[in-house]
Amino acid sequence: MVSYEPLRGMKDYFGEDAEKIRYIEEQFSKIVKKSGYMEAITPILEEFELFALKGGEELRNTMYTFVDKGGREVALRPEFTPSIVRLFLNSMQHLPKPIRLYYIGTVYRYDEPQFGRYREFRQAGIEMLGESSINADLEVLSILWEFFKKIGLENITIKINNIAIYRELFSMLKMSEDQEDHLLHLIDKGNKDSVIEYLSKISEYKILNIIREMLYNSISKESDFIELIKDLNNEHSKVLENQISRLFKIYEILAKLNVPIKIDLSLVRGLAYYTGVIFEVTHPSVSFSIAGGGRYDNLVQLYGGPSTPSIGFAIGVERVLSVLQNLKIKDNVRKIAIIPLNENVIDYALKVLFILHENDIPAILNTKNISLSKIIPILLDMNVNIAIIIGENEKKENKVSIKDLTTRQQSSISLNDLLPYIRQII
Repeated sequence: MVSYEPLRGMKDYFGEDAEKIRYIEEQFSKIVKKSGYMEAITPILEEFELFALKGGEELRNTMYTFVDKGGREVALRPEFTPSIVRLFLNSMQHLPKPIRLYYIGTVYRYDEPQFGRYREFRQAGIEMLGESSINADLEVLSILWEFFKKIGLENITIKINNIAIYRELFSMLKMSEDQEDHLLHLIDKGNKDSVIEYLSKISEYKILNIIREMLYNSISKESDFIELIKDLNNEHSKVLENQISRLFKIYEILAKLNVPIKIDLSLVRGLAYYTGVIFEVTHPSVSFSIAGGGRYDNLVQLYGGPSTPSIGFAIGVERVLSVLQNLKIKDNVRKIAIIPLNENVIDYALKVLFILHENDIPAILNTKNISLSKIIPILLDMNVNIAIIIGENEKKENKVSIKDLTTRQQSSISLNDLLPYIRQII
C-alpha cells in the first residue's frame, strides 16, 4: 500500500501556505531585480564532487548521493553556490564583471528533521562574481536588509565576522587547510573549549589568547583588536590589520544607516569555502539563523577557473516563513464563477470567461451539471461570491445576469458594460 504521507523531513504545501511561500519568493525576486541581478536556473542534480570539494564536514555528511545508471556519483544539490560557480565557469566567463545572479529553488540535506530544519527546503539567494571591493560586501548586505524590511521583519539582527582573521591566525601556526576547516567546523558547532584545548598544544600564548578573545567575544573596539595583534610577525599583522579594519568599516557604515548589524567575532559558518566577511541573520523568536552568506574568493580557482573574488547569501524560505507567523496574504478580490445553464450557451460562456481573463480578472467556469439552486451553495463553500449566469436569453440578447451570492441581488448587464460593472463590484 502506498503511503499518503510525504517522505520524512519533507512537506506538502497548498492553499494559503503555498501562497505564503510564493509571496516571500516574489518579494525577494522584486528586490534583487531592482539591484541588477539576473535569474539563474541550475539543475537539482549535480556531480557529487562539485559540492564535496569544499562544502565542509557537515555538508558532506548530509548530502543525498547515489550512483546513476552511467556510473557517475551524483548528489541532489544541498545548496546553490557551487552550481552558480559551475554555471559561471561553463557559460559566463566572457561577461563583464561583476556578474550579478540570483536563484530560487529547492535544496536537499539528509538532516535529522526538527522545527526549522527539513530535508527538502527552499533557498533564495544572490551571488556577485568578480568583485573584491568593500563596496560589493556593502551592496550584498544592503540588499539582504532591504529584503527583510520589505516583508516587515525589521526586528532581526545581522551578525557579521571576517573568517579571514581566523584563517590568517591559523596559517601562522602552519596548519593544513583540512585542519583549519575542522577547527572552523568545531567553532560553528559551538565547541569552543575543544578548539582552545587543541590550540593550546600547538600554539604560542599570544595567538592562542587572540583566538580565545575572539571566541568569547571579549573585543568590542577596532583599536583594542589592533592593539592585541601589534606584536605579531609584521607580514601577518598587516594582513590581520587590513581584515579587522574591513570588518569594522562595514559595521560602521551600515550602523549609520540604521541597519541592525552586530559584530560577532565567534561567528563561523559551516561551509568551508568562505574566505572573508561572513554574516547570518537571526530573529528573537527562533534559535536558528534564517539567512546567511559571505565572501568566497577562492572557490572559482578551486574548480580550475581564473581568480574570481565573489560574495553572496541565501535566505531559508521556510525559516523566514516560520517567523512570519502572522503573515496574511491580502486577497480582497471577490471571486467570480461563470455558470452556463445548458450546453447550447457554453460557447458564449467561454467568450465571457476569455474577456475577463484577458483583462486580468480571475474567474472560474462552473463544470457541474446540476441545477442552479444546488450549484450556489457549493460555490459559497468555495468562497465564490459573484455568479455570472448565462442562459439562452442572455446569449440571444448579448447580455449576462450577475448575481451577488451574499446579498442575493441580481442584475442584467450588456456584455459591452461587463468590464466596468465587474471592476466596480470586485
